[in-house]
Amino acid sequence: MSRILVCGVGNKLKRDDGLGPCVVEALEGNVSQPGVELADYGISGFKCALRLEGYDKVVFVDAISLPGAEPGRLHRLRITRDKLMKSPRLSDFSVSMHETDLERIMATAAILGIYPGEVVIIGCEPADTSVGLGFSEPVEAAFPAVIDLVLKEL
Repeated sequence: MSRILVCGVGNKLKRDDGLGPCVVEALEGNVSQPGVELADYGISGFKCALRLEGYDKVVFVDAISLPGAEPGRLHRLRITRDKLMKSPRLSDFSVSMHETDLERIMATAAILGIYPGEVVIIGCEPADTSVGLGFSEPVEAAFPAVIDLVLKEL
């Protein structure tokens, strides 16, 4: 049986940046596949990096800001260990918007020899990451599709 971790990262107190933790919260109690675990790491990157050992697949869920993308646009990225380690600069993988830099989590796991077999990042282009609660309209509208993308990965 394969082991899959769905890991929500982000800050619920910064509107759209809370996407990852909110997705994990929505999935709790609704995912019953054996071998699937859910975790909300908020903005605690190092703890998350140490937790990756033994998983065949890790699905990170986060607000992802990519150049030219409209708010609410869905993203699915797959980052292989080889591509990460061949990069001249970790900033080539800079998709996070907060202290939990996914590229640093993955680089730490690779260096420690605990990089999962597959890493997928699912997210949504944010519209508002200011201090406050609740999603902007585009992210709120995209939220069910983000959940669907995560469920398809399982």
